[in-house]
Amino acid sequence: MAVLAVLMGFSLFVNYAKVLSLTGIITANIVGILGFLLGGIAAFATLLLFYIAGESATRIPKKSSRHEQRTHSNIIGNCAAAILSLALGSAFGFFGAISSALADTLSSEIGILSKGNPVLITTLREAEKGTDGAISPLGLAAAMIGAAIIGAAYYFMLGNNATMSIIIIIAGFLGSIMDSVLGATLQARGVLDNNTVNIAANLFGAAIALGLAALA
Repeated sequence: MAVLAVLMGFSLFVNYAKVLSLTGIITANIVGILGFLLGGIAAFATLLLFYIAGESATRIPKKSSRHEQRTHSNIIGNCAAAILSLALGSAFGFFGAISSALADTLSSEIGILSKGNPVLITTLREAEKGTDGAISPLGLAAAMIGAAIIGAAYYFMLGNNATMSIIIIIAGFLGSIMDSVLGATLQARGVLDNNTVNIAANLFGAAIALGLAALA
């Protein structure tokens, strides 16, 4: 009941704030319910933390204080890999995927505030802000912070294991890097769109987390 109450409050808030479309609200609720059913309260709380941290990043002062409404496609792009990991019985893969998602979100939202122009990750040539696959020191730092938020969440909610938390941070950061690589290559050529790039990068983050955990 508490989870349903949180989802109801969440739905009312995002509808009032107009940050999610109707399909986005419905999809977010489905993701939240699936997260709880497949991963328990820790997964549900982590998904909520992901949304709060990501949305807060959009509120950092910039030219436009509001972003376009996010739709079901955005929710799926960010959360599909995490939910798939839970469905396959991998809670650790879930944390790797959601760490990648938050790292990329914070990198995109905060990195664009850099004073100088970013560079393409594939060529290191200067690019315009907002270019797919462009990175900056500020964006990379924001990505590390995003990954660290999820790593800390894992530590306090599940593991009390510093090694596993560090692995989640590494996986999230590398997932964000993969997002930039895919953005500069396949997305720039029109092979993938932003949401499919997100899914692929987050799956990469999950795989890195599981791979490093197996070696630890």
